[in-house]
Amino acid sequence: MICPSCSADMTPLELGARLGSRLDIDLCPACRAIWFDRYEDLKMAPAATLRVFGIISEQSSAPVTPLSGALRCPRCQGRLLLTHDIQRTTPFRYWRCDAGHGRLMAYIDFLREKDFVRPLTSQQLDELRQNVQTINCSNCGAAIDLAKDSVCAHCGSAVSMLDLKQMARTIGQLQTSAAGQAPADAALPGPSSHEPTDIAALMQALKAEERASSAPNLIETGFGLLADLLRKRF
Repeated sequence: MICPSCSADMTPLELGARLGSRLDIDLCPACRAIWFDRYEDLKMAPAATLRVFGIISEQSSAPVTPLSGALRCPRCQGRLLLTHDIQRTTPFRYWRCDAGHGRLMAYIDFLREKDFVRPLTSQQLDELRQNVQTINCSNCGAAIDLAKDSVCAHCGSAVSMLDLKQMARTIGQLQTSAAGQAPADAALPGPSSHEPTDIAALMQALKAEERASSAPNLIETGFGLLADLLRKRF
């Protein structure tokens, strides 16, 4: 499959689906985007979701090619329509084929759809301001002056981070479900004491990186923490 944005060959990935079936999704590492044929993202088995988490964290340090303005369906070449949706209180977006062939979704929006990205609380923002003056918007990349704003002046997105506590709990749940020990919708266990649960882990990662040449991106930094979390779990 050809990427609807950069026209490079996408990487096919065979995954387990619910009820023991298989499904194929397609990834573009350059654009950090996933193509799902119709309903594929809803059919993913717990082990498949974990595998996609791992791929997202592994590719987080690679350069990103911004998605182009006019995207076309790789199945029918019809124009993909930008669609806005919301998961609980978290907005996300994707580009869908009006003929129903599927949709293209950026890695970050896949995580937003799964409810793993959330705005910072006022207390977390205050703590962040003590360590960082400027960050890059996780949605559009524009600079945000934390002394003045808590939302991006360019696209209106709130300053957000990966919810590490939710990630730890969900990864544990999916791991248990993939092993056949519990249903995927079972009650979430609490995080263990060594798992990162708040902005302290993010602050530690930001200090370790010491990105002097550019403003940090909280989501990108969170991807590194996600990789550490997955290594601890497996």
